[in-house]
Amino acid sequence: MGLFLALTGVANADSEAVEKALREYARARGGTMEQGAANDADDRLVIARSNAGNVTVVYPSDFMGWDDAARFLSETLGAATISLHIHDEDLWMYVLVDGGKDVDWFNPIPNYWGNVSSGELTQWAGNAATLAGHWPRLSAEAVENYLVSWDFDGFEEQAYPEDEFPRGDCWQMVDFMNKLQLVYPDSDVDTPDKRSFEFRV
Repeated sequence: MGLFLALTGVANADSEAVEKALREYARARGGTMEQGAANDADDRLVIARSNAGNVTVVYPSDFMGWDDAARFLSETLGAATISLHIHDEDLWMYVLVDGGKDVDWFNPIPNYWGNVSSGELTQWAGNAATLAGHWPRLSAEAVENYLVSWDFDGFEEQAYPEDEFPRGDCWQMVDFMNKLQLVYPDSDVDTPDKRSFEFRV
C-alpha cells in the first residue's frame, strides 16, 4: 500500500486561531486534541505557519474527514481553505473551499475510481482563475500548468522549471503548495512555527 496524506491549507490565518478551531471541530465530534507529539509520527496532527501568513494542517494517517475539516475551518475562520490529499501514492488532488462552500476541484486522474460523467470530468479539471480569485497573492499563471490530466505512465517534465517533482508524481503537490505559500512541515525541514498534537475524532 502506498502513501495516504491529507492536509488543509488556510489562507491569511493565525496558527493559534486554527488550533482553537480544530479543538472545536474535534470536541463537536466527540474527539480530543491535546498538545504534544504522538508516539508515532503518522498519528500526529501538525500545524505550521509560513512566512506569508498561511497555515498548513497535516492530519493523522487514520483521519478521513479532511474535506469536512477544511469546510469547518473556512466557515469558522472566514478564510479560504484548500483540502489537499495524496491517494495511495498514485495522485494528488484538491478541493478549494471559501465561506464553507466548495468552489473548485482538481484531480489529475478523475476516473481513478471508475467511469465518470463529462460533467464530473469538467468539475475535477481545476480552474486556475477560480483558484487565484480565492487565494491571496496568487496568479492563475503560477498554477495553471499543474491543472492537467495524467495518464498512468506519468510524465518526464515539471510543470514549471523551478519545480522539484514532475507531472505524474504525487509529490508534485509540494511544488503546488509552494506557489500557494504553504509550507509542507516535513520533519526534515526547519519550520520555526510548527506544533504537534494528538488528534482523535
